[in-house]
Amino acid sequence: MSVKTKAFLLLVTATIIWGVSSPLNRYALMNIHPWSFSAFRYLFGTVALLPLALRLGHRQAPANYYFDQVSRLEWLKAGLCLGVLLTLGSCFQFFGLTITTASKSSFITSLYVSMVALFGFVLGQIPRLKVWIGLFLCMIGLAFIGNVGGESSFNRGDALTLIADLLWATHMMTMGYFAIRVNPWKLVASQSAVCSLISFGVAYWTDTLPTMAQFGKVWPILAWGIMSVSVAYVCQAMAQINSSPTATAVIMQFQPILGATCGVIFLNEKVSLPMVIGAVFLITGALIAQRAGDCFRLERGHPKFRLVMVARFLVGISILSACGLSMVLTAA
Repeated sequence: MSVKTKAFLLLVTATIIWGVSSPLNRYALMNIHPWSFSAFRYLFGTVALLPLALRLGHRQAPANYYFDQVSRLEWLKAGLCLGVLLTLGSCFQFFGLTITTASKSSFITSLYVSMVALFGFVLGQIPRLKVWIGLFLCMIGLAFIGNVGGESSFNRGDALTLIADLLWATHMMTMGYFAIRVNPWKLVASQSAVCSLISFGVAYWTDTLPTMAQFGKVWPILAWGIMSVSVAYVCQAMAQINSSPTATAVIMQFQPILGATCGVIFLNEKVSLPMVIGAVFLITGALIAQRAGDCFRLERGHPKFRLVMVARFLVGISILSACGLSMVLTAA
């Protein structure tokens, strides 16, 4: 089995786990505050990872074979950076789930696929034409899913989910940077521990810790955090050693399809015709983008270098404007 195939299978495993998690999280958040849910969810995941991190954490990361020796405390820096991003992304998504449906949340969350590619473009990584075509189809799909003006039009929960997308895209690109420098078991365990500690602190400060009765209703779903926090993120970290952030995000495009399906099965959520059409566009765009080659860079002397620099600037401004608009809609 080739390295690329192994990376693909690891990403598929993570995608399935996260797809199933969406409706489960929606149900749990009906009975527990988002900060408490995040705290216990990542606590269970951290506890499950600790034995493996202690046993396998001594293994060298790939960067130690190809680059200069990586600092022994690199995993601590990685855990702090990724943990903060994970905390913010999770809580924005969880707060959004308390307002919108699991199906819509899953589809809107998939927007980070476009954000990862656009972030990479702003940083100088130019995607191939197939990636742009695939992302354009994904955006059309998301427009159908938004169903502006319909019964399930864009709401405050959707705006919160869009802000979470920005953080997930940043997390994925940061994960790609650290994945080749830090042992994956240490990487995921440290980010989960940081996320749990921050969430517990905020939950205690805001007096939103659950009662025993509330905890008893959702503890099986919190225990599912062992899969969604530990197993899924380890799969992502190991896969991103041999997979670019853009390719990773495209494969995970199938997560909302699973999330919507599970939402219909477990929560009896309704799926409208625009949502089905949007799902078709999302799948088609993901398949087209997945067949594209790796990103490339233009040297300063290239004839199109200045044009690309202007385009990168405009895309960056567009991303910031979209994030600002989401913040306004959230506060409204």
